[in-house]
Amino acid sequence: MELLKTREDLSKLADVVFKGGGDAIEALLTGTVQLSSGSLGPALPHIKAGALRCLAVCGESRWPELPNVPTMEESGYKDFVFATDMVLLAPAKMPPAEVKWLESETLKVLTTPEMKDKLFQSGFSVRPKGADAAWARVTKEIATFKQIIDQAGIKKL
Repeated sequence: MELLKTREDLSKLADVVFKGGGDAIEALLTGTVQLSSGSLGPALPHIKAGALRCLAVCGESRWPELPNVPTMEESGYKDFVFATDMVLLAPAKMPPAEVKWLESETLKVLTTPEMKDKLFQSGFSVRPKGADAAWARVTKEIATFKQIIDQAGIKKL
C-alpha cells in the first residue's frame, strides 16, 4: 500500500494496521476502511459473494477465478508485482548435496497436478522455482522495499 501511496501521491490516505488479514477483511466488510491490500485467499469468498470488489491483483498474471480483474501492471503500475512466496528453509550447516536433493524432490512434488490443485484451492498459484530464483527475487525486493520505507518515513524498529 505504501508503494501505491508514494507513486500516486496519496499522502492523505491513512494507514490502518491490523493484526492479520482477517481483521482487515472484517474492517472492509463493516465499512471501517474503504481500501485494503492483502492475500487473495481469505478475500476470495467475499469477492465471489459480491461483498468485496477486487480492483486489481498484484501477481504476475490474472487470477484464474477472477479473469476480469486486471493485474496492477495491466492497470498501468509498472513493477508492481508483489506475490506472496513460500520458501523451504533448512539449517545453514546442512550438506549441499542434501539441500540439492531436498530442493529437487520438493520441486517435483510441487509440479504434480494434485498438489497444484490442492494449493490453488487454498489461494496459492504454484510457480515452483529453485533457490537461485528465490534469492534473486529477495535481492531485488530488498532494494525496492528499502526505497518504499525510506520514502514513507517508516522508522526502524
